[in-house]
Amino acid sequence: MHANKYRLPRRSIQIGTLMLISLIPALGIFRVDLASASFHVLSHQIWWSNFFFISGLAIVVATVPIITYLTVGAVWCGWACPQNLLSEWANNLTYKFLGKRADVRVDGKGMVVAAAKNKVVNWLILGAIFLAASMVLALVPLLLFYPNGEIWDFVTFSASPEMTESMKYAYFFLVLLIFIDIAFVRYFFCDYACFYRMGHILFKTKDALHINYDASRSSDCAKCNYCATSCITAIQPTDIKVADPCIGCGECIDACDRLHEKTGTTGLLRFDIGQKVGDTTWGQKLRVFFSRLNWPIGIIFAYGCALMAWGIATQAPAKTLLSPAQLHKIEFIARTCDSRCSVYASTCKGSNIAGCYRASACECECKAQLDPGNPALGSWQQCSKKFTSLAKVLESRDKH
Repeated sequence: MHANKYRLPRRSIQIGTLMLISLIPALGIFRVDLASASFHVLSHQIWWSNFFFISGLAIVVATVPIITYLTVGAVWCGWACPQNLLSEWANNLTYKFLGKRADVRVDGKGMVVAAAKNKVVNWLILGAIFLAASMVLALVPLLLFYPNGEIWDFVTFSASPEMTESMKYAYFFLVLLIFIDIAFVRYFFCDYACFYRMGHILFKTKDALHINYDASRSSDCAKCNYCATSCITAIQPTDIKVADPCIGCGECIDACDRLHEKTGTTGLLRFDIGQKVGDTTWGQKLRVFFSRLNWPIGIIFAYGCALMAWGIATQAPAKTLLSPAQLHKIEFIARTCDSRCSVYASTCKGSNIAGCYRASACECECKAQLDPGNPALGSWQQCSKKFTSLAKVLESRDKH
C-alpha cells in the first residue's frame, strides 16, 4: 500500500495541464487573433464568420463539461484545474509563512495568523512570491492573443512603444487579477464564480466517480477525524453531501490509508463509480464508467467535432498563403494603428463627423509610416491628405 498514492500523480497532472494550456497557443495549435477577428488553428486561419467552426466549437464547449459531470465527477477540479493548483499552492505557502492554521482568504474565518509569525518580513516575502508568480502566470493568457515574437519582445524590453502600449495595460491588469486571486480569492472563486463548478452542482450524481466511505467499518475511525483535517476544501469525507464542494483530489483517501497502514489494514475511503459498494476491479469500474456515458450527449459532442473539422476543411485559404512573417506584420500594424488612433476614434460620433475623418486620416497615415514599402502607400497618403482636409473644413465651419 502506498501512503500517498494519489498526491504525486495528481500534482504531475496539474502541472502538466498548466504546461499544456501554455503550449497550445505557444506552439500555434490554437490562438485568437483579435486584430483580424479570426482563430489560428494549426496552420489554418479560421474567421469568426465561419458558421460551421463556430457552431461546432460552441457545441463542444457546452457538451464536454456535461460528459465529465456524468462520468468522472469533479476530477477535473481536483486533478487538472490550474485554479485549484494555485489555490492549494497558495494555502501551503501561507501556512509556511503565517502559521499552520493561517487563513487570509476572503471567505475564511477572518484574518487568522499565528502570533509568532505575524511579522512584516513574513508578509513581505509571501507577497513577493505571490507577485513573482503572478508576473509569470500573466504571460500565459497573453500567449493566447499575441504571437510568440511579440511576447518575447515585450519580455525582453525590445518591442516598439506602439506595440507594447496595448499589451502593457493588458499585462498589468492580468498581473493584478492573478495576484488578488492567489493572495485572497482562491477557493472562493471555485465555490461562487466558476461556471464549471456551478454546472457540476446541477448535474452532480453519485453514480459518477466519487469518494466512497465504508460505513460498515465506522468503528475503526471513531474519534479520528484525520481525513477531515487533511481535506483541502474543509468538508467531512465520511459524510459527503451532494452540495459539498468535494473536488475528488484523493487527499482524504491518502490520509486514511496512512493512518491504517500502521496497523496493516486498509483505509475506509476509496474512489468508486456507481452505487455498488465493495471490492470491485478496475475493469468493472471501467464498465460502470462507460455505462454512465450519456450517449445522446456523446453524439452531440461528436457532431460538434465534425462541424469544427468541416469548418477548418472548407475555410477559404486566402490568409494561409501569407508567410508567418507577413501575418505577424499585418497583425502588428493593425494593433499599433488601432492603439495610436484610438483617441480620434473615440470622438467619431454622429454629431462629430470631423472626428471620424480624423480617425480615418490617422489610420492611413499610420499604415504609411509603418509599411512604406507597401504597394498601397500612395493610396494611404492620398487617404490621409483627403480626410485631414475634410476634417479641417468641417472644424472651421463649426467655429463660424
